[in-house]
Amino acid sequence: MTRRSTQPTPLTLAVLELLHEQPMHPYEIRQHVMERGLDQVIKLNPGSLYATVERLARDGLIEPVETSREGRRPERTVYKITPEGLEEFFAGLREILSRPVKERPVFAAALAFIAALPPDEATRLLEWRALQLEAEIAGADTFMPGVERAGIPRIFTVESEYFQALRRAELEVVQGLAADIKTGALQWPEEVLRSQKGQDLLRFHGKQRKE
Repeated sequence: MTRRSTQPTPLTLAVLELLHEQPMHPYEIRQHVMERGLDQVIKLNPGSLYATVERLARDGLIEPVETSREGRRPERTVYKITPEGLEEFFAGLREILSRPVKERPVFAAALAFIAALPPDEATRLLEWRALQLEAEIAGADTFMPGVERAGIPRIFTVESEYFQALRRAELEVVQGLAADIKTGALQWPEEVLRSQKGQDLLRFHGKQRKE
């Protein structure tokens, strides 16, 4: 088997790890992902799950063990991980943990075009985002101590700590941008402001004509 040149997807890692624990069919994999809260870090839907399972089987990283049917339900194929699959899992996990990859968050793309909005509107939107981030941070701050009291080892919740750190960092940036727009530290170019005013005027006249 030839090692891939790209990092495995989170869903690929989840499937391989769960099948490393024990053989199971795709529906069981989905249930385990949901029960463990892995859907918070993995984009999961039945279509992508079954496509991933089929690809891993085609690549020889997992293999069918048995196929069963209960009543009128469709057949369910139970899979297990292969030695090549186990090797792929550990290689992929080590690569992701050790090597940063340049990601492209949607929010960063929106910030690239923020000047298309009037400053006042941009400020309101950023402040609304900050409120939502504060709510998410407060919710996680309430949830995480409960997990600790339940006796769940911290090693199984470190991804929650990571997300909380990202939320706090984003909140700081968002609040800083909103404040800088208000004080004028972050200024819109005059030609952009004139263009925005011109567009508002065109929209106004267009509305008047329709009326």
